[in-house]
Amino acid sequence: MAKEKIKLAALELQQHIDALSGLSLEDRAEVLALIDTHRTLPKASGGEYVSDNYVVTDPVEHMKEHGIFREREPDLDSIKAIIDDIEQVRKVTIKVNNQLLAYERRVDTINEMTEAWLKTERDKLAVELKNRESILTREIKEYAKVSPLAKAALGVKSVGPVTVAYMLAYIDIEKARHASSLWSYAGLHRASHERYEKGVAGGGNKNLRTKLYTMADSQMKGRGAYREVYDNVKARLSVSEKIVKTRNTQGKLIECAWKDTKPSHRHGAALRAVMKHFLADWWYVARTLEGLDTSPLYPEAMLGGNHRTIMPEERGWKY
Repeated sequence: MAKEKIKLAALELQQHIDALSGLSLEDRAEVLALIDTHRTLPKASGGEYVSDNYVVTDPVEHMKEHGIFREREPDLDSIKAIIDDIEQVRKVTIKVNNQLLAYERRVDTINEMTEAWLKTERDKLAVELKNRESILTREIKEYAKVSPLAKAALGVKSVGPVTVAYMLAYIDIEKARHASSLWSYAGLHRASHERYEKGVAGGGNKNLRTKLYTMADSQMKGRGAYREVYDNVKARLSVSEKIVKTRNTQGKLIECAWKDTKPSHRHGAALRAVMKHFLADWWYVARTLEGLDTSPLYPEAMLGGNHRTIMPEERGWKY
């Protein structure tokens, strides 16, 4: 049945191509952008393309139609291209490391020739990754000369250029109506066991979240501007009686008080708080610089005079 559907889709696609063959490039692009039908159900919900609902369209026009296209200025577009390149190299690096780890754990049968080759490639990939990150660092430092937001972020202790580059490339501050919008976008609005569902797309921007985690780890180890957030959250959770879901030594999800969770869970929660505070400060500074509305953060709105928000400038943001 699936093969028949593919054949029908391919046949209809060929008919469209034949019909377009006599048009100029400009007219062809315009027509292609209009041939845009959609699945009744999205892919994450089990929808699939059949002969009457596949998409033949210009990718940019398709994204514009769905409101997900972001038109970056040339410098930012260049930075995003470098980031995409880094992520491709990183994926290959992870694949190689995972295979070597499988050999080490005897999960896969060791092939000595392949193992030696992979180790050589791993070293080469490490150099390639470092070179690309160096290029990104130079680009973002140059960009900071004309971008007040980049300059302000780079002035915060233990916030590196690579983190700033990812923030600039991925975040469209005009779409983020609230600071919590950035938390959701990065996948920090809920715990991981609540974000992910098998077979369903979601979970936030993993690339951005990974960089934020690295930044938070640097804040903790380098006693950066957000180290106090880490210390306060970790200390509070170590005595908290609040019941939370956590994983035991066997990896099973259980419920217990925060103070009884594994130290690694409280450590992760404290790093997560650092990431959220940093995102909230980025949101406030970016929207202020763009002249956009900065509505009160949730604690301010709910607690009023009983709450004092630590402003970005108190953590080293100069804008």
